[in-house]
Amino acid sequence: MSEVSEQDVRNLAVQHRELQNQAESLQQQMGMVQMSIEDCTRAIGTLEELEAVSGSINTMLPLGGGAFVHANVANVEKVVVSVGAGISVEKSPAEAKELLNQRKEELSKVVERLNGSIAQIGQRIQSIESMVGGRSSQ
Repeated sequence: MSEVSEQDVRNLAVQHRELQNQAESLQQQMGMVQMSIEDCTRAIGTLEELEAVSGSINTMLPLGGGAFVHANVANVEKVVVSVGAGISVEKSPAEAKELLNQRKEELSKVVERLNGSIAQIGQRIQSIESMVGGRSSQ
């Protein structure tokens, strides 16, 4: 194996840090995507529960920041769903659930791609560590 110079070690250390930063960034992105998946799952579950109840429903609606308001849901015939780019449309509960399930599938594919990228970065980090580790044992 060829010997690694001090300059090469410094360059590898910089690459190592950059790769670690990239991996951390991808992990954060994955966390946000997984939160979106969980949000879709909760929305689907809530729609299913609302559909199962006949008549009006007394509930508490979250306002954000830990604040809630008591509300009476008279019907669940139409659901307003975001379709992206700041646009929301009215859908039937079944259509809304289908849209949310499609969104979950797309987000799951994003998680798979992020996992692949993180694995590749991990391999590159290990490669750098083995190169530097091999130098220090000489």
